[in-house]
Parts: sequence; structure tokens; C-alpha cells
Amino acid sequence: MNENPQVNGTSGSTGTSVVIGLVLGALVGAGVALLFAPGSGRETRKRLADTGRHLGGAALDKLDQARDTVEDLKQDAKSALEAGREAFENGQKSHEPRPESRTEPKGQRA
Repeated sequence: MNENPQVNGTSGSTGTSVVIGLVLGALVGAGVALLFAPGSGRETRKRLADTGRHLGGAALDKLDQARDTVEDLKQDAKSALEAGREAFENGQKSHEPRPESRTEPKGQRA
């Protein structure tokens, strides 16, 4: 099997999972910090909502960046695969056997 993550497609899903995990961790951490911070219920709810909107927007930006990176990697892999195919085909053409000459030594005919 091919263990190169960029070729078998596991790199993008792992990177996206890490980004999502970090964003969710940040949201939970911010929520817990705000809940234990001194302040009225109204102030805490407003701060939670503001932080949630801010982090949600940041998460969407990171997700878009991850998608772009995965798409770039996919295009790079396709280009590399096509270049490899062309190189292989050119190599095969340069190693094709030459047609045998019409003058064969005696005793070599079938």
C-alpha cells in the first residue's frame, strides 16, 4: 500500500479534523472561562454570544483555508500523476524493440 498521505487522500481529512478539534476546544474553553468570570448573567450571556460569533467566524475561515489547501494538494497530486504517466509512456516508447533486420545469420531462422 502507499503510505504517502498526500497520495492516498488522508492528509486533508486529518488536517480538517485537527482544525475542527482546535476550534471546538477554543469554544468550550471560552465558554467555561466566561461562565466562571465575575459578572451579571446578562453580561455573561452577551459575552458568550459575542465570543461564539467571533470564534464561529474564525472557524469558518479556517475551514475554508483547509478546503483550499486540500484542493491545492489534490491538483498537485493530479499533475504529478499525469507527469509520471507521461514520463513512463515516453520511457516505454524509447525502449521499444527495433524491427529485426532482414539479413539473419544462417541457422537462426525459425
